[in-house]
Amino acid sequence: MTVPWPEGSAQTPPTAQQMMVYIDQLGAWIGQSRLTLDRLDQKIRSADQGQGVHDMAMTLTVWQAIKDRHTDLLTVWDSGRVTDVELKKLAVMTWANLNDMLTPGTTLSSGGGLAVSLPEACRMLEALIAQLSSRYQLVPQSGEASARIAQLRAQVERIREQVGLDSPADQARTMPLVADLQHDVADMIAKADRGGDIGGLIGPLEVRSAQLERDLIVGHAQRAMMQGRVAQARSRLAGLAAREHSVADLVRATAASVTPAPKYAVPRVEALGPVPTTATELDQFEARLSQVGQALDIVQQANLKARARKDDLITRFQRAQALTAPDDAVGDDLARQITTLLASTPAPLDVIEPLITAYEASRRRS
Repeated sequence: MTVPWPEGSAQTPPTAQQMMVYIDQLGAWIGQSRLTLDRLDQKIRSADQGQGVHDMAMTLTVWQAIKDRHTDLLTVWDSGRVTDVELKKLAVMTWANLNDMLTPGTTLSSGGGLAVSLPEACRMLEALIAQLSSRYQLVPQSGEASARIAQLRAQVERIREQVGLDSPADQARTMPLVADLQHDVADMIAKADRGGDIGGLIGPLEVRSAQLERDLIVGHAQRAMMQGRVAQARSRLAGLAAREHSVADLVRATAASVTPAPKYAVPRVEALGPVPTTATELDQFEARLSQVGQALDIVQQANLKARARKDDLITRFQRAQALTAPDDAVGDDLARQITTLLASTPAPLDVIEPLITAYEASRRRS
């Protein structure tokens, strides 16, 4: 059974009728896929306790992610009791990324997650089933070679359309593989039309096609994730550049207001350079972004603390002045000195603080 494809998109929701057909067909496809997976699982466990069992676990994980999303769709669908709001939500759920899906060869850990949509996940599952079926020579119960050829041709066409969405550089790397696959499939079909035996040809071609489609899906998902990371890094870089200017203004204002002022230098965001587009370089760049952000935090907090110290001293002085006391020449002299020093720029806090302490003591003695 070929995986059904939904109508519309996340931006253009399908009609209620289209959604009903899609959900029903998807449910039937999930059930048929599970029957095939159960047969595969039984055969693999009887023949292979190593890599095959691991690959089967990965495939079942993908199937379960699809099944879970189908269950979510059914919940929102609510037997057809939907408005435009629910239809839009169903479209988003269909085309949004599935979380916690795993690429073949990774471990069952959160670190192996792959973001793909529900249709892409279905295609990936078909590819994985075809690959395992060929490896362990599982004959489809429906079994006719013509049905397998039809599915193979449809898969090759999907691959060709996927490659068309790639950048010219990516197409240059992938198109030769697609052309070779198309040529070999055409040769096999021509042989079948002549009445030749293609029993030994269709399996390997299914494996090649499945692997190529899987690699394209994974590659597209990884590139989409990378584009998102690059955009996020650029946004963080712009934010840090704006913070650099505000912190630099704060540093200048603090130096003009008080002494001693903090000696921290404001980090230069432009020294980070442009945002890279490769994974390894982007990892390092993101780490440097975090370091610059932390450095700006340190500079900002130190300067705010210095300004707050002056505010605290002013508050202490005002409170001491508010105390009722007889005339005191020493206290009055201290008050004049403190007032003059607080008005100076920058105000010498290390000189002012002991004067205020002495002034407070003189007021209390009075």
